[in-house]
Amino acid sequence: MGKRKHSEEQSSRHVKIVVAEKQTQVEPPYLVTFPGTKPSSDLTFTPYQREDATGDKASQRHVFGETDKVCFTGSNFGSNALESHCKYIVGVYSKKENTLNITNAPIMRLSRSVKALQNETSASSNAARGQAARAALGQAFGTAKAKKQLNSDERNLVTGEQLSDELSNLHAEIGKATVNVPKKQEMMKSMANALPIPSHNLDAESPEEAYDLSSIVTDEELNSLNPKELLKETSLDGVKSHLAYRDSKFINDRLMAIIAASGKKDRKRVRTLMYINILMAYFVRVRSSDLKDRRKVEAALKNPSSAILDGLAERYTESNTRTPVMSDKILLYMFTLILSVSGYNVVMDQLGKDLLLKPVKMTSLFRTLGCKVDKATVEECREIKMKSAKKATLVTPLKFPEVRTGGPRR
Repeated sequence: MGKRKHSEEQSSRHVKIVVAEKQTQVEPPYLVTFPGTKPSSDLTFTPYQREDATGDKASQRHVFGETDKVCFTGSNFGSNALESHCKYIVGVYSKKENTLNITNAPIMRLSRSVKALQNETSASSNAARGQAARAALGQAFGTAKAKKQLNSDERNLVTGEQLSDELSNLHAEIGKATVNVPKKQEMMKSMANALPIPSHNLDAESPEEAYDLSSIVTDEELNSLNPKELLKETSLDGVKSHLAYRDSKFINDRLMAIIAASGKKDRKRVRTLMYINILMAYFVRVRSSDLKDRRKVEAALKNPSSAILDGLAERYTESNTRTPVMSDKILLYMFTLILSVSGYNVVMDQLGKDLLLKPVKMTSLFRTLGCKVDKATVEECREIKMKSAKKATLVTPLKFPEVRTGGPRR
């Protein structure tokens, strides 16, 4: 019951509203608007008034505040005064006395000027006066054509005052237009997702974690390849007879090395090399016009399983056609598998010859995957029997090349 009585007493109390007495030595509060940029909260503003002002002029104020770079000025009278059909008041509530002290609050708009531009403004005003004098001479002594041009220039002239009046609206429109503009990180992530590359992890700490190889070829597809007969071969021609693309030195050298090595054979690695070989044949031997004829595709790829044929069609065709993006996708997926079987470090020149691709194209594709491209070492060049070559190394965390905008560099 005690709590209820207390609440009833509280609700019965009324706030007493008191109109603050106007004091000549104390300035009332002001309500102001700022053009786009607000000053810091600790900036001090000083009000000014005429010493001999009486009547309505006694309430006229000019407010001024400045920082090291910017000046803010405003007034509640004259041409700069805001038109308002209502009065504003400011109140201060005293919890102890349960009173609300209120007082009138004049409203005004503050304009902003940059100190560094003041000298330029004065110079431009001198130029404007000179232009006005020349215009007067033209109107007095110029030809009819010159007078017509002067009148046209005057009608189309846009002054700084007109622009300053629209500045706050301009800031507001810019804010609305840019509120949904994505940040750089969001744009980079969106660009990475739009690239025709396998599923990837941007936060990968090692090359092995960078790409999901199952998004390139599934276990079902790999297991459908039988390397048993290939591993029985002892000659290069015998190995080539089991491959869809016989002209890849990259594949042939690695398969022959596995066959020549003693001990247990890594069958998953052999299957991966066989699948890369199928991708090479699919890129080089199968033309876009052949994709609508499944039998032609089967023959060109040396009759792989239905799982492999279905996977190729699903990943690399659009309505049974191969677009330029799909062509790049085949190569990018293939190069990701090649990196995985090469310790994520591969000499590109040999691959370029196998696939009939120019070095510029090879470099662009490997960089799209997040690789850095350097000169191959002397030993690496000796292994492929070339005097000089370039190698691609996958770097983590993944960083993809940025899309450049604008014209070419000069």
